Amino acid sequence: LLLPCTVLRAQVPYLDEVLSPEVRARDLVARLSVEEKISLLRATSPGIPAFGIPKYYHGNEALHGIVRPGRFTVFPQAIALGATWDPALVQAVAGAASDEARARWNELGQGADQHEPFSDLLTFWSPTVNLARDPRWGRTPETYGEDPFLTGRIGAAFVRGLQGDDPRYLKVVSTPKHFTANNEEHNRFECDARISEKDLREYYLASFEACIKEGKAQSVMTAYNAVNGVPCTVNPWLITKVLRGEWGFDGYVVSDCGAPNLLVTAHHYVKTPEAAATLAIKAGLDLECGDYVFDRPLAEAYRLGMVTDADIDSAAFHVLRARMRLGLFDDPAHNPYSSLTPAVIAAPSHQLLALQAARESIVLLKNQRNFLPLRKGRLHQIAVLGINADKCIFGDYSGTPVIEPVSVLQGIRDKVGKKTRVVHVPWDRPLDEALEAARRSDVVVAVMGSDLEVERETLDRTDIALSEAQQSFLKAVYGVNPHIALVLVAGSSLALSWEQATLPAIVDAWYPGESGGTAVADVLFGDYNPAGRLPLTFYASLDDLPAFDDYSLAGRTYQYFEGDPVYPFGHGLSYTSFRYEGLAVHERGDTLLVDLKLRNTGSRDGDEVVQVYVTLPESAGEGRPLRQLKGFRRVHVPAGKTRSVQIALPREQLRCWDGSAGRFAHPAGTYRLQVGASSEDIRLRQDIDLPPYDL
Repeated sequence: LLLPCTVLRAQVPYLDEVLSPEVRARDLVARLSVEEKISLLRATSPGIPAFGIPKYYHGNEALHGIVRPGRFTVFPQAIALGATWDPALVQAVAGAASDEARARWNELGQGADQHEPFSDLLTFWSPTVNLARDPRWGRTPETYGEDPFLTGRIGAAFVRGLQGDDPRYLKVVSTPKHFTANNEEHNRFECDARISEKDLREYYLASFEACIKEGKAQSVMTAYNAVNGVPCTVNPWLITKVLRGEWGFDGYVVSDCGAPNLLVTAHHYVKTPEAAATLAIKAGLDLECGDYVFDRPLAEAYRLGMVTDADIDSAAFHVLRARMRLGLFDDPAHNPYSSLTPAVIAAPSHQLLALQAARESIVLLKNQRNFLPLRKGRLHQIAVLGINADKCIFGDYSGTPVIEPVSVLQGIRDKVGKKTRVVHVPWDRPLDEALEAARRSDVVVAVMGSDLEVERETLDRTDIALSEAQQSFLKAVYGVNPHIALVLVAGSSLALSWEQATLPAIVDAWYPGESGGTAVADVLFGDYNPAGRLPLTFYASLDDLPAFDDYSLAGRTYQYFEGDPVYPFGHGLSYTSFRYEGLAVHERGDTLLVDLKLRNTGSRDGDEVVQVYVTLPESAGEGRPLRQLKGFRRVHVPAGKTRSVQIALPREQLRCWDGSAGRFAHPAGTYRLQVGASSEDIRLRQDIDLPPYDL
């Protein structure tokens, strides 16, 4: 970074490191021409040499590890991170990823030697905290599941991990997306989601609120779609009233890529790019992902008097303040992140963290008569079959690992060594070969699921069952050898009615990252006791769900679904057992403290995820959820031991939207607290009468 001399620094406020980022950014904005300020409002922003401002490229990805440039640690996909129910682990994962980003940035001359758009290393369009309200949505694997509370806790932890904990400098900028209600791919450019304010406030906005208030995210990306007739890109209610006004957001707002132009071409909301630029910047959009509308059209809108200096100054200030907070105008020697070197990329500790995240994410869905764990010494031959057996599927927005990634097949081979024969038939070979391998084996590990040809950005699912080919394969294999452990490598819920009713063991491994095969083998053979929990509901059929384009929550998610799921939200088994006892609820100021004893009554050490659900009093009115997750804690308990567990429930979280008053209410009445191992496996209950509560 080329900067003026030290003497000049003391004379120019924007270069004075003693001053606040706000003062410095305002000083710099005041020195720039309109044309220079507009040049800052593009994702691929050129430098302004006269003021020592280098080029700045926004928009890399860090959903589960850094995507580019080069190779990095590849962690489990976001949905798998959600299945850990472990915010501390997720924060560590994001922290490791942003360490690698800064290290690569330092390696590339602090960005000077990186010239590809959307490949710089200080701004990341992650995490995705839209909620998986419907299993058809193709981007479900990028999310943390269907629940706003779980997503909020995991999302805020991810934001903190990315941005770091230095009191002065941001490590990188985190950008939660897509604000808001981005939930369909087939019509994502023109979708108009019709949503009541109650559902918006209680469900669709809540995870973003947590990322802002708790995570302190420095950027937010708006969604392509409209909400109630107004595209999110130009929605002042969302951007100015809620995000900045109510939540106190002080970062910058970026559009989804190309979204301002879609106001003309897809939404037909305005007729010209100049009008799109005007509405966007006045609504509070600061930065365009893309280099179209916030370029010549914005300049022309300014020339025509449609846009004011104040509009442009506000956006430029927000963008420059983030760069100040990153330390881009300071002596690099003063920034602790300048010391990170390429040695941290895929460091042994990061590889272990990727393995640990994969282990913690794995959900044991079924284990009839303790079929698992498999016992190595008693097996002469294992058949590892299925469409995903010898693949390493990472999911969307994935980087390339430094190490050789481990498939499930390779993980099993590494685990059993030479004493047990592992046979494998490629998926495209004749079925007879697979059946013969299954017939001759003691046990079959069938690795099924999905990939980017089934679910991804731009591609929704039309069915939620395994493909017909996979179902036929499983039934044929079961016919010759019923000793099957089904391993799912997939990014969403699946309709598994036949599989659940028939097969002895089912394991969900999601898209488990670079060491996923090792983690799966650890679980299958009992070297790791699984404790992942489902972050979404597994429905039996699409017939159980409302229409895909119905954004009402009625009949959706565990909060409102009254049918019988194959597996409920929060479900997950263990190789040990736990007893819940001694529930007590205490009030301490503005917080309810939920205390209980958790005893491991089995013979193995293990983790249990204690989940606290709340049913609001009848005074909450029509449309109250059946129950809502309001607290959880993943607890490790050695075999035969008891642990005291305390989970805090702030009264502020026990809320519902009061449409008549235009604010959240905390109704008086009887609240039912339910503590258990899933949304349906409730072990302890207690009703508590609470008076009205006002912040």
